[in-house]
Amino acid sequence: MSIGSLVSGVTPPGGPGGCGVPWVRWRGPLVLAALVLAASSTAAGGGDAEGRDSLFIVERFDDDRWQEFTHLTVDKNTGTVYAGGVNRLYQLDPNLRRLQYVVTGPVNDSVECSASDCKGETIQNMKATNNVNKVLVIDYTRSRLIVCGTVRQGSCQVRDLRDITQLTRNVSEAIVANNATASTVAFIAPGPPNPPVTHVLYIGVTYTGKSVYRDEVPAVASRSLEDNRFFDIAVTDVTTSTRMLVNSLARERYPITYVYGFGSEKFSYFLTRQMEDTDAGSPYISKLVRVCQNDSAYYSYTEIPIECKDSQGKRYNLAQAAYVGKPGTDLATQLGIQTNDDVLFAVFSPSDPSEGEGSPRPADSSALCVYSMKSVRRMFINNIQECFRGKGDRGLNFISPSHHCIETVSSDDASSV
Repeated sequence: MSIGSLVSGVTPPGGPGGCGVPWVRWRGPLVLAALVLAASSTAAGGGDAEGRDSLFIVERFDDDRWQEFTHLTVDKNTGTVYAGGVNRLYQLDPNLRRLQYVVTGPVNDSVECSASDCKGETIQNMKATNNVNKVLVIDYTRSRLIVCGTVRQGSCQVRDLRDITQLTRNVSEAIVANNATASTVAFIAPGPPNPPVTHVLYIGVTYTGKSVYRDEVPAVASRSLEDNRFFDIAVTDVTTSTRMLVNSLARERYPITYVYGFGSEKFSYFLTRQMEDTDAGSPYISKLVRVCQNDSAYYSYTEIPIECKDSQGKRYNLAQAAYVGKPGTDLATQLGIQTNDDVLFAVFSPSDPSEGEGSPRPADSSALCVYSMKSVRRMFINNIQECFRGKGDRGLNFISPSHHCIETVSSDDASSV
């Protein structure tokens, strides 16, 4: 959001679909959904459209000097609004009246500095640096606001939920993306060591460049929210942990953009944009990344493509934004689900045709697709079953070498699970 104002190889435990199949890449069917709305940004613009939209604006908040907001979250208990942007953090009441604000930048910083300090020759390269908000998450269990920005190698802070001017904790560690354009997505959901009792911060981060401070920042990780291990990788063992890194050979040439993240039915998901494979010139597509919430080793890390098409078959391949919620009665009936089931609403754009099919740059047009999470889970299971039948590939080349799936069960056994 960048706007000028805010307006209100063995069968896993439990059979296919469980938490024991690592790093699976699927070339099987894409996840498809009914297209709900397609529109062109040029058609949506103009004075008439702005006039119609203004009929729905109840309150407005502006800060003339700082017009770039990147994140917004609303306290579900109090209605308090928190907004983060460039060099500013705001706390607003439900009517968008300002209660508190914090100046978060510019900060005297350099990308050559560590998250905690600058030493030696790097001091000479320090300069006033904008702090772009990357994470703004409410931890309801402890009534605190987790805030992360681009300065200090993408470090984080904890602030009092009732009064954001009260800083309660600094995390001097590279956690999020350290520049304005690279993506970061974070959300709280059940996770190891003891879900659903324990909750963790799931976080997806785009790699931002070869650096001693950035090379060990995971692409996806579960981080602890416990006070004595705050923001540590939730579970670490000798050879495994709750994190996933893109291998050093692929980091520079295989960027992953994280669009949205959420938890649903004992799984945690990230919606991403990334190349179809690691080959040069590979087209950009969108994917759903999934990990079991009780998986302390990330063995269940799995990706499947997700696609949005209109009735003429036009592909909208680049996910732009998303939200998970509950359907109304009519939509639930249309999707064949219950009103308490989760639904993923996602906005996509096609690749800009002037830059070639499958380019990472989105065109002006967009489309909204709706997916029942029940059908998404079914697709994950179906694809895992296909691998058990010896179809497809097991492994992601940008994480570890890929191997062809080996048949481990008969077709009759797989279909009976």
